[in-house]
Amino acid sequence: MIAKQVGPVLRGHGFRRSHGTFRRISDAGHAAVIEFQGSTSSWDSTSLFYVNLGVATASWLDWKQERLGGNRRDRPTASVAQWWARLTADARHSDDYDRWAIRSVEEAEACGAVVGQELSDQAVPTFDAFLAYYLRLDEALAEGREGDLIPLFDARPSGPLRGIDHFRRLGHPYAVWTLSRRNDPQTSGVG
Repeated sequence: MIAKQVGPVLRGHGFRRSHGTFRRISDAGHAAVIEFQGSTSSWDSTSLFYVNLGVATASWLDWKQERLGGNRRDRPTASVAQWWARLTADARHSDDYDRWAIRSVEEAEACGAVVGQELSDQAVPTFDAFLAYYLRLDEALAEGREGDLIPLFDARPSGPLRGIDHFRRLGHPYAVWTLSRRNDPQTSGVG
């Protein structure tokens, strides 16, 4: 299903696959991530899975890498993103617990088509909207326009996907980190 139905759709949107994860990383290092996460509740002929979604700017990924280590910049995951969500399972392909369900080999193709369509119609536009939003926040931080952040927080994108927005307040550690880098000659390029 992932290789035959979903992969071609996501490649058409600029994503590259690594196992069950698809990433679209811009030349500047901004990332959109789609992860297929199998559920341990799968049994016999039923395969259950989640579709995790995330988007993050390069600066956010640098901050996460500095705090957590690892290769957050080149191999970001949905769980470290600025915005994180799960693609809600379509009623025809759900186990009634918000997990996607494939109950037969024959059903896999139809499920894959639905997942690919929903990612194309919902996730990709949401990624683009949130990335533009976070870039505006990053720009305000980089330029020291802290007063612009509150109105920007109120201008958060809306859409069909409800997710967790990890950067929604001025005192967030990411804002503090970004502002401190702005004032540090070694990281700001001044000196």
